[in-house]
Amino acid sequence: MHISNIRKNDFIFKFSNPTLNLLDSNQSTLSIDKWNFLSNLVRCFDENSGYKFVADFIEEQSALPLKLRFKYSSVNPFFTSMMSKVQLVFEKNRDFLLLSQHDRTVLLKNTVEYTATIGGMFILRQSRLLDDFSFSQSAEMIFQPSGMIFIKRVIDQFDSDDTFIKLILTILAFATINYTVYRKNIQINLTNMKVILPIQDMYTELTWQYLVDKYGHLQAVKRFSNLLKCLFSVTKAIVEVHQVQKFTDIINSIIEQTEETNF
Repeated sequence: MHISNIRKNDFIFKFSNPTLNLLDSNQSTLSIDKWNFLSNLVRCFDENSGYKFVADFIEEQSALPLKLRFKYSSVNPFFTSMMSKVQLVFEKNRDFLLLSQHDRTVLLKNTVEYTATIGGMFILRQSRLLDDFSFSQSAEMIFQPSGMIFIKRVIDQFDSDDTFIKLILTILAFATINYTVYRKNIQINLTNMKVILPIQDMYTELTWQYLVDKYGHLQAVKRFSNLLKCLFSVTKAIVEVHQVQKFTDIINSIIEQTEETNF
């Protein structure tokens, strides 16, 4: 399958309009302040996660002759840029910016494998790039076929509610428990855990209230349960692709770019 029929403007319109419908706020049990906070959070994601970058990439590739589209030489730098842009979402988060430089650095290094990886897979689902045979082949050359099997499995497990995924990604950006950190000499001590824990609680509570408000208690429980299964699959995927030097290079590149730009 080829995705050359995707138009740039259609792509940007589709992925810059979240599933969150603010018109429903009149019937919501969430307060106006929480609805506004949720709206701003979703808007931050949509404005900074690189939708336009992906749309431009698809448009550029679609303009090439069929045999030249989505070659390794193009897809390889695409992944680094795409995952770096997704990471910007969390670095521009207002609560993240209120933390000390030390704690921002610690959180970045300890969560980037999850936030950039899950965020990148989310963008791949949105763009349907993996439906293109040529792109998928090039991706396998980067992450190996075994790694792509895990990546596609995670994408298939993603919740259908985009707003829910964006909220979960924000929670993960403030996570203080690490499962798949392989880098050496990483600082793990946060200077002010008392500030970070309430942020975790706030986003978790907001996510739960959003789900209950939109789907009811039973469906909220089911979605959180499915989320846990998905996160286990994410961990397996990260462990698998960590055997590939390219993935390590991408993660290190994101950290270096962030430290040079923001810290």
